[in-house]
Amino acid sequence: MKFGGNQPKARVFRKLNAQTQREAYQAVLQHVRTCLNRGPYNVLELRANLTPEEAGALPLALTTLAQAGEIAALGHSVYARVPWMPATRTVKTSPIEDLVFASLTEHETPTEIASWLGLTLAVVRDSLAALEQAGLVEERLDPRRPNRYRIVSPHMAKHIRQGAQDRTFTDIARHG
Repeated sequence: MKFGGNQPKARVFRKLNAQTQREAYQAVLQHVRTCLNRGPYNVLELRANLTPEEAGALPLALTTLAQAGEIAALGHSVYARVPWMPATRTVKTSPIEDLVFASLTEHETPTEIASWLGLTLAVVRDSLAALEQAGLVEERLDPRRPNRYRIVSPHMAKHIRQGAQDRTFTDIARHG
């Protein structure tokens, strides 16, 4: 795919009429989602083949998608889809929650998790509450075995157990 000097000059988004803004913005959202479904893209690759109006909407669309947690910057101006998070939530870094979440593949109770991770019970309970509110974990509904949690999606639990196995990570740095 060619990009660079042959791309059109963007029209200033705020100077477009409301109808053109809406159309350009929606077209760019769809374009970015379609491209990133195929894999990571550089911003200039995302800009290629856009109309001047759409090129003006690109910064706003990328910002919206990043804030919604649908896409993430990988560095070096490369963006990728973030398929493992709900599209309406911003992706945040929380190593403690990640550890508690991943530990649910082996342990069920907050006490077991706290002991296994070397964390306080309060920290584990707070993390489980946040994960439950995000819709990622749930307490099992077995009155005979209370206070036991599980990952909501069996598919997600499988991904966590396998780690980076079967995933492809691309070297995006220029060598030479």
